[in-house]
Amino acid sequence: MRHLLFAAIFATISTAAFAAGWESGVVEDEGGPVMQAWVDGEGGDVPPELRLMCGDTLNIRYGFGSGPGEEGREYPDPLKFDFDFGTETKTLEMQNEEMDGMFAAYIPPADAFVALLKSSASVSISDPTGTWHTQIFTLSGSSKAVDAVLKTCS
Repeated sequence: MRHLLFAAIFATISTAAFAAGWESGVVEDEGGPVMQAWVDGEGGDVPPELRLMCGDTLNIRYGFGSGPGEEGREYPDPLKFDFDFGTETKTLEMQNEEMDGMFAAYIPPADAFVALLKSSASVSISDPTGTWHTQIFTLSGSSKAVDAVLKTCS
């Protein structure tokens, strides 16, 4: 009975973390503190994540977590990922950046992709080659978090 209770509590915490949605805040980066917006997905020892930060362009970063793309694996460069917003699908060409192992795309802050991030309920990210599992991220709270990052764009 005690194990069942702990399992129920853990399941509730995991679901609450996913349902919490997007966050924003200042995060230490290699060049110093930077405003970022992020959301974590579900699964694996290291959950998949989607991050945004701004400089001259909007930097979109995608990490698929501890799934099939483990460290040491060779990646096509660049790799195209499909971002399915339910009503529209956008393909982003993303480069693997070795420092943090995430894939990155750089787009103008006014790109239509940003409006989709702020107005849809969720986004699923898939690799058209089928190498990596499709990841689904909630977009709950994304509008406020993305706007916080956009205010820092040069």
